Amino acid sequence: MKKAFVILLILTLFFSGCQNSVGSVKNNDNLAKSYNQNVSKNVTTSNSQNEKWKWSFKDNKISSLKDLQLYKSNDGGKTWTQVYIPIYKIPESAYRDAENIVPYFMDNNGWIGWIIPSTLYMLKTTDGGLKWDILKSDIGKWGENISALQFVTSENGWILTTMNGAGMQINYLLKTSDGGKTWENVNITGKKNYDGIYSAANRSNMKFYDKNNGWISISNNDGPDPLLFRTTDGGKSWLQIKLSIPESYKNCYLSSANVPVFTDSKQGKLILEIYKQNKENKYEEYILVYQTKDGGKTWKILSEK
Repeated sequence: MKKAFVILLILTLFFSGCQNSVGSVKNNDNLAKSYNQNVSKNVTTSNSQNEKWKWSFKDNKISSLKDLQLYKSNDGGKTWTQVYIPIYKIPESAYRDAENIVPYFMDNNGWIGWIIPSTLYMLKTTDGGLKWDILKSDIGKWGENISALQFVTSENGWILTTMNGAGMQINYLLKTSDGGKTWENVNITGKKNYDGIYSAANRSNMKFYDKNNGWISISNNDGPDPLLFRTTDGGKSWLQIKLSIPESYKNCYLSSANVPVFTDSKQGKLILEIYKQNKENKYEEYILVYQTKDGGKTWKILSEK
């Protein structure tokens, strides 16, 4: 960022005694200054079809809540207003050791989440950033890092978490039905002794296209086959999707965790990024593009690069 924005506010935060909602703070939006969109560089958006929210991290410090800079637009992205995040009322011990900070926004609703082992913290707004609630949930062993965060309604949301094991990564899926106050662990495989999804990789991703249809992708350092799961009933049941990998890539490994991108209810594409060792023992990256015409039930290779 070329400019640093400092807004001094005097606010009062009342902490409640309940486990999940530990306080709230109001934000005076009228005190914020509007800036032209061109002022903000390297800013990402949570929804490219809705130019309402953008954010960035100073010096790419994605684990620092203090370095999160949040902006809101009320004119379709022509001008942006910096939204004040009241972190000074949160104990530093509640975010100091976070591995990453993950925001997600939908209309006037917003969630900023992070995990301090065994505890999920979340800043939540329902009025476009004027007021923020601080939510706290005990998630036990269900993750120490957020891989993906998404809400499909103001009440129903998902978090894909990870936990590092001995040479492995354990992936968990958490679901909320009350806007983020409480979370439950979702059994993806259907096994009775389910304890997350293990993978010899460090990448995972998630995408829900509506309240029923969602995808989870986990990379695989042991081969080119991704761990790809889909649900069509809002997470009640999951089906693992198998892709046909060409024989020439069988001894390669997958470096990505991409989820399918759909243009409508039937048409979609999935990109696999695969590393293959050449004759000089150097790894080269190859791109396999898969296509579906039946909503993700079957996939065929569209191109190889």
